[in-house]
Amino acid sequence: MKKKINKKKFELELQEEKSDIIFCTECGEALENFSVSEDAKDLDAVIKNFHNCKKTGKFKGEMCSKLFMITPPDDNQD
Repeated sequence: MKKKINKKKFELELQEEKSDIIFCTECGEALENFSVSEDAKDLDAVIKNFHNCKKTGKFKGEMCSKLFMITPPDDNQD
């Protein structure tokens, strides 16, 4: 019984940590293995793609998923 309580507590903590950011997923299947692909190594190309998506109206959300995946973690986070 004790494990169930701990599991529920863990799930509640995860829900609290979720952000309200809406990620753009218009790239579809290209996102599936993007972070480990060769394309993820070219930050300038990803930024250009992001700006092109915004310019053409393809970008839907608050944050580009590709940019989020390749952005290094913040040092200030615990």
